[in-house]
Amino acid sequence: MINKEEAEIVKRIYQEYLEGKSYQAIANGLEKDKIPTVTGNKKWWNSTVTIILTNEKYYGALLQQKTVTVDFLTHKRVKNQGFADQYFIEDNHEAIIPKEMWDKVQEEKERRALLKNNVKGDRGKYSSKYPFSGKVICGDCGNTFRRRTWNSNNQSKKIVWQCKTYIHQGKDACYMKAVDEDVLKDAFIKVLNDMQENKEGFTKTLLENIEKVLKKRAKGDEIEKIDKNIENIKNELKALVKLQTSGQMDGEVYNEEYIRISQELEGLRKEKAKFERANEAEEEFKDRVKEIIEILDSMDGLLEEFNDEIFNALVEKIEILEPRHFVFVLKSGVRVEINKRLLMMEGVKEKM
Repeated sequence: MINKEEAEIVKRIYQEYLEGKSYQAIANGLEKDKIPTVTGNKKWWNSTVTIILTNEKYYGALLQQKTVTVDFLTHKRVKNQGFADQYFIEDNHEAIIPKEMWDKVQEEKERRALLKNNVKGDRGKYSSKYPFSGKVICGDCGNTFRRRTWNSNNQSKKIVWQCKTYIHQGKDACYMKAVDEDVLKDAFIKVLNDMQENKEGFTKTLLENIEKVLKKRAKGDEIEKIDKNIENIKNELKALVKLQTSGQMDGEVYNEEYIRISQELEGLRKEKAKFERANEAEEEFKDRVKEIIEILDSMDGLLEEFNDEIFNALVEKIEILEPRHFVFVLKSGVRVEINKRLLMMEGVKEKM
């Protein structure tokens, strides 16, 4: 049975997208109107919006066998890539939006993607145009990777990412070989799907990370104490100026005291600013963790294909250790190592 309130939110998102609004503009509007997500969060992210805009269930369809069980002892499920027949059922359940609207949204998404990919100029070519731009880091020299096309004039054309140091200075300056773009995409799909399959444990780790961060942050009374000290120093400085202007203090003594008090005041202000920056960074960290949890909660099964909005929402950078051995550094600080040569996850590590 359709939840009427949730249905109205879905309709609004589809309508606003067709009216020309971006994912971020839609998210901002929902937050402004204090509309929570399906999971009850106050914060809306681009990735949450795009997941809603690409889910066929909203027009009443159902794709069965998106994933299959490959190990009946562990019940591990993976994306169905030809392991079993898939069944697409139209009119499976009551629709929230008409099929025509869903089709128009998919066409509009494709139109915007093509428009984005036609950005002219070298800056567009190597930055905003590609989801991996600026995020693929060389594990040897630390430089970023650049997107390149190999064998562009024949059937063996391939898109790869290659270290800029290697490109400009050769293998003597950096040994790292090129990485196939499809391998990077497949690796991200595996990372996200492993997170989704172990969502309960992964979410628990993320929430524990938040607790650790909150324990480290400056408490309100610490900042309040600094504010009181700043106020006391200001009063001391006013008293000093009053003594000097009334002729009750030697000019040389005044200058020495003024410098001392001013430096002490500046030190307190810097200390307060440091605490405030740390607290702001920790709030941002909390938002990033909540975003990951929201994305996992919003996903309907495993990720079928690479999604650049979800990738950009989750991943801070990818460290390339070898052409098929990477570390995905999530925006929550969690590091996920994956070795595509072994086709297995090497482990999940925290980086606080």
